[in-house]
Amino acid sequence: MCRVDFALIPDEPLFSGVIDASQAITDEYYDNANIIDEKTFPPHVSLHICTIPHDAVEHVGGRMRALAAVLPELVPTSVEGAADGYVMLGIERTADMLALHEAVLELAVEARQSMSDKYGSPYIRDFFNPHLSVAKVDNRDKAEAVRIGRDTLGHLAVAPSRSLDLCDIGERSEQWKILASFARG
Repeated sequence: MCRVDFALIPDEPLFSGVIDASQAITDEYYDNANIIDEKTFPPHVSLHICTIPHDAVEHVGGRMRALAAVLPELVPTSVEGAADGYVMLGIERTADMLALHEAVLELAVEARQSMSDKYGSPYIRDFFNPHLSVAKVDNRDKAEAVRIGRDTLGHLAVAPSRSLDLCDIGERSEQWKILASFARG
């Protein structure tokens, strides 16, 4: 089995902006447990995270090419704190974003045919919360980390999506290994 993230990678200025915000928070809170950078853990919107059989990876990756033909714009809403000390940049649930989420769910269902749990995650459809993770700090530091994130990101500009990636993220989200990547259109 392989735990994967169907990830939407933002283009500039969002890509670098999220990295800069994560680094600014890390400069203040060295114990940031979710440092976003260019390669190890790049900025991304998780469209769906689930476990799929290893032998389904190639098929799923091949089917993703068609989905990347038209990738949605990413419309930032605001930097917010979330449970467990997470700091994230909310992304608007546009019609295009939701259509891509639904198409990714269909791929996951195909890959998980032999499994009893259809989707492998409860965060689907109405529970889908598109966002870009910025940091994970101690809960007592979250409000200040959110402020740093807001100050660093400044004006939140709409950005195109750079690519649609399928990544092996490991059992505990400890890695980011790209299995398939398709640039927009």
